[in-house]
Amino acid sequence: MTKLYFYPKIILKSSDVQNSYINDFEKAIAVHHEVVNKEANSKGVVDFFKYIGKTDIFLFNWIEDIPRRKMGKLQVLFFALFLSLVKVRKKKIIWILHNKYSHNLAKNRWTDFMFKTMMKNSNLILTHSNEGIEFAKKKFPKYANKIKYEIHPIKSKIANVSSSKKYDFLFWGSIHPYKDIVKFLEFIKAQKVIDSPKILIIGRCFDEDYKKLLRASLNEDMIFEDKFYDMEDIAQFASEAKYILFTYNAGSVLSSGALMDSLRMNSQIIGPNHGAFKDLSHLSTVHVFDEYKDVLSIYKCGSDDQESVKQELDDFFEENSWLRFADKIQIYTNSLLLEK
Repeated sequence: MTKLYFYPKIILKSSDVQNSYINDFEKAIAVHHEVVNKEANSKGVVDFFKYIGKTDIFLFNWIEDIPRRKMGKLQVLFFALFLSLVKVRKKKIIWILHNKYSHNLAKNRWTDFMFKTMMKNSNLILTHSNEGIEFAKKKFPKYANKIKYEIHPIKSKIANVSSSKKYDFLFWGSIHPYKDIVKFLEFIKAQKVIDSPKILIIGRCFDEDYKKLLRASLNEDMIFEDKFYDMEDIAQFASEAKYILFTYNAGSVLSSGALMDSLRMNSQIIGPNHGAFKDLSHLSTVHVFDEYKDVLSIYKCGSDDQESVKQELDDFFEENSWLRFADKIQIYTNSLLLEK
């Protein structure tokens, strides 16, 4: 069985359960691979050296973010040394490219260095959006042949109780500036219509300045609950809303776990015409916009009957399960190990 080092290895806290990607990924690949690192990665890059002789393949998620970790610049230097050992020992590297650049970190030379380094030194790069391939072709054409597109895996549907619609739009998940919620609320208020859309926003906002801006942007038809909810509760709110809305800044977004979880809620979804939202806009339940006025047009047009698209979603769930994804990873790893 192929020995694989998986990064980051984390212990999920209750406040993180909305993003279980890492745990789902590790559980899936363990079907075909031996994950050699059993404990949480608490020592950063230093931990990689410990496993250099025990590992066939290093699989990295969000490794490009190490410059903003504790002693980040020093970790980058250790990572460069680690890569030289990887080359000497003929180990393989798989990098999952989740974003063009970190959502919450301005592009800088350290970020650039990590992206260039991973493009150069990865044997395989996987992305959950076709836009990731276009990004590589434009910014790193020399290495674009390494990158492959695989749809973000999806878990089974979440049962929710169908009920009357209390809200027009639902925003859910942790609140960050890059999601551009405030900009959308200000756009709605500027329309000066008598019956403005009823909007529910649920999720923790840890940026106090942005939280103040958000609260100041609310009108009487908008509710913000700065509170953590588990996925089942979110699914219930979703059943009470006509649309789940994502207004992400397209500058960094490629894939979206929140999009996949929203599909699990059997909801109608509106998102930016970029990244995974664009890739999945062929589904009857996924609608995309270029400008905020398009969101209102979609809202006014209404949505397809849920029953009419049930088979389409059932097929999508079967084709893109985590176990199917694990099978694809095995094919990739077997191929890498055959290379000299």
